[in-house]
Amino acid sequence: MQKSLSFILLFIPVLLIAQSAQDVSKDKEKYAFGQIYTGFRYGLKDTYKPQAAFEFNQGIIGYFHQLSPQVSGKIMFDVTRTTNIASITDSTGQSMTVTYFEGSKYTAYLKMAEIKWDINEYLALRVGQLLNTQYLTFQDPFWGYRYIDVTFQERYRLGQPADFGAQFDVKVKDKFLNQFSVVNGEGPFRHQDMNGKFIFSNNIQVSPVKNLTLKLYGDYGPAIDTSAAYGDKWVISFFAGYKTSKFRVGGEYDFVNNYGWSEGKDYSGFSVFGGWNFIGKFDVLARWDHLQIKTPADTDNLNYYIVGFQYEPVKMFTTSVNFRYLSFEELPFIYASFGLKF
Repeated sequence: MQKSLSFILLFIPVLLIAQSAQDVSKDKEKYAFGQIYTGFRYGLKDTYKPQAAFEFNQGIIGYFHQLSPQVSGKIMFDVTRTTNIASITDSTGQSMTVTYFEGSKYTAYLKMAEIKWDINEYLALRVGQLLNTQYLTFQDPFWGYRYIDVTFQERYRLGQPADFGAQFDVKVKDKFLNQFSVVNGEGPFRHQDMNGKFIFSNNIQVSPVKNLTLKLYGDYGPAIDTSAAYGDKWVISFFAGYKTSKFRVGGEYDFVNNYGWSEGKDYSGFSVFGGWNFIGKFDVLARWDHLQIKTPADTDNLNYYIVGFQYEPVKMFTTSVNFRYLSFEELPFIYASFGLKF
């Protein structure tokens, strides 16, 4: 009896420590965070090379610190392919064959470094490297399956994920949000160019009823060059989504005039998606992207489909088996996707 009691008394601290270790809640004032998204792909057509591959989609590490109720800072590093040369031509326009080393395809870069000042309950100022309100601050978390694939606008590069600049937020509780920003326009990998031209954007989000959000985004960037090949670029994007704890459905339409400031090159398209937590830890999800690329010489259309299941064995750890089809080259794939947040 005495031995049993001694064992129980010895076991209680161990049990308490184990229970404490399972508490993954973060300090609200300061905490580190991270994301790991990876998976495996198998092409159902052997004409696509490599037919099978392990993939690393994203690795993020960051830190948040709340200095006071009004002032906070967040810094975040991502990993991606930051250098690439598609082609090199000589002064006559002829292609040249060169040998170069592009660096790692998994280079860490500064994705976000934001200082936020909540001036009052309605107005906030953000400065630094800011995430783009075009798609990353709202559509991305609304979609909720980034570890499977990024959202429509990010996948087809309809805007930069982040940029250096300043942003004013006007917010009325959870009903209305207006975000006006001025950024360099060069994205997260480059400094402002010698012309010093900015991109001006405005993002409006309205929640007229519970669980429903309507979002309208627009931006304008003057031409980066005065030659006839370049023109002013502007973007218009509309999104509508309805989301509960068990169900989500969303759709967006996007138009980019003079994509990449190239005169007469327009991108437009839509994306519709849905997810349903139909039982316990299981979700079913589907998505359809349609993209049209129009140039003075031609018009191309692309469709992309995702259908799959998600299983979340532990909170913040998600797994998925999904089928994807890309109409360009008629490519079908089977994916096993894994996502971890901490």
